[in-house]
Amino acid sequence: MHSDTTFYSVQLRLVNGQPGKPEVWGVELLALPEGPGEPRLSHFEHWEALSPCLSAVASSFHLKAMYRTLCAGLTAPVIDRATGSRQIFSLSQLQDLGLAN
Repeated sequence: MHSDTTFYSVQLRLVNGQPGKPEVWGVELLALPEGPGEPRLSHFEHWEALSPCLSAVASSFHLKAMYRTLCAGLTAPVIDRATGSRQIFSLSQLQDLGLAN
């Protein structure tokens, strides 16, 4: 049986949250397709709005590591806490977690 479901790996990065206010930072979530398809972007006004959505798939240690990675100016991937490899999501899983429209 052939499935047309697109799967995504997820990366986070800090972005300037409000034009004209360089001290205000938001978080951009980039869902990259694992094959053909378009990337999906979601924006969150601040980390605190995003971390509860991620707590279903990331431990508190991993959330803290992602936050520190973002604060260091790097992109933070969402990884599988058991294997250390990129965590893969379907669009419906991202929507259920509140990470995509």
